[in-house]
Amino acid sequence: MQIDDKIRQLAKSAYYQNLFSMSKKCANIQIFDNVSNFSGLQIYFLHWLTAYDMLYEELAKHEDDLLSEDVIKDNYRTDAYLAYRHKKHDYLWKQHRREEKLREIQDRHKNKKNFSEGKQSFCNVDFRRE
Repeated sequence: MQIDDKIRQLAKSAYYQNLFSMSKKCANIQIFDNVSNFSGLQIYFLHWLTAYDMLYEELAKHEDDLLSEDVIKDNYRTDAYLAYRHKKHDYLWKQHRREEKLREIQDRHKNKKNFSEGKQSFCNVDFRRE
C-alpha cells in the first residue's frame, strides 16, 4: 500500500474523524504532539482530514445526490467528486457575483431615475478662455 493510500485511509477512519471533530471544538485535544512546524506528511494528513470531514458533513446533510458512502470509500471516485464539487461551487460563485453586479447596476439605474424625477436646476458654464 502506498503512503498516499494509507494517509487517506487513516484520514477517513472514524477514529481520526472523531478526533479531528473534537479538536475543532476543544483546544486541549491535539492530533499531533507538535502544535506547529508541521511536516509535509502532517500537512498532507490534515488536508485529507479536512476534506473527508467536509464530505461526511455533506453526506449527513444529503446536500448532493452524487455523494454517497461508496464515493467516499473509493479514492478515485472521491477525487472525481471533489473535482466536480470544485467546478460546481466555482460556477455557483461566479453566477452569484454576476447577479450581485446586475443588482448593483439596477440599483444605480433606479437611483438615477429617482434623481431625475425630482426638481432640477441648470446653469450654463462657459469654459472658453476670454
